[in-house]
Amino acid sequence: MDRKTGLMKIFLVITAMWLVTVAGVSVAQDDVPEATGDSTETPTVQLPGLADPDTIRTNLWLTKALMGEIVTTASASLPPAPATLLLVNKGDNEQDELFGGVATGILSEKGYELFVVAADSSVQAPVDYVFTYQVMGVELEYPEVGRTLGIWQRWVARDVAVTASVEISTSPAGRILFKDIVERRFGDRVDNDDFDDVESDLYDFTTAETSGSGWQNRMEEIVVLGTLVGLIAIYFANTGN
Repeated sequence: MDRKTGLMKIFLVITAMWLVTVAGVSVAQDDVPEATGDSTETPTVQLPGLADPDTIRTNLWLTKALMGEIVTTASASLPPAPATLLLVNKGDNEQDELFGGVATGILSEKGYELFVVAADSSVQAPVDYVFTYQVMGVELEYPEVGRTLGIWQRWVARDVAVTASVEISTSPAGRILFKDIVERRFGDRVDNDDFDDVESDLYDFTTAETSGSGWQNRMEEIVVLGTLVGLIAIYFANTGN
């Protein structure tokens, strides 16, 4: 076998394997859903600003947006402003503090006058309603990784979920207007070029480890690496001849 014939065979093998692998990658990418809201068990999330161009939605932004969806859902049970509300935080962690800030912003924009329990006083101004909340969990996952030829990362699938217990009652009668554990979830894909910009070290729940891409991408990586090893062996064998 002459050198020209050997190189031609190498080129044909590379072309064939590349076409097979790209086809497999395309199928794998089609299996991953595009940006979606929640499942059928909870209302679809319509987050603000998703249609804005050239905007990176960070994990912190998504977490606050989902919390805002929960506040908006619960506050729909309130009569329209003007009215006075007492915000009561039943939790003791950072996610509860973040939820309280989101609730304050939304309820203030609706026109309600807000109060909190004073830590150093047993005297509390009279209010019309009590808004009690506690965040049960904030979950961030990267369940899927899209790759080119099974090796180079192109995008990362992202899933964010917020669950909170909210109760709204009249004061001082205590008649319950709303009481439920509400979950909101959102999933999308993050381009690899933007992935380093979406995480935040401000909170533990706004960063996570990426997971593998499943058995199909693993098989693609094995096929590509095995092909490269085989082609190298063929090249040196042809060169020796």
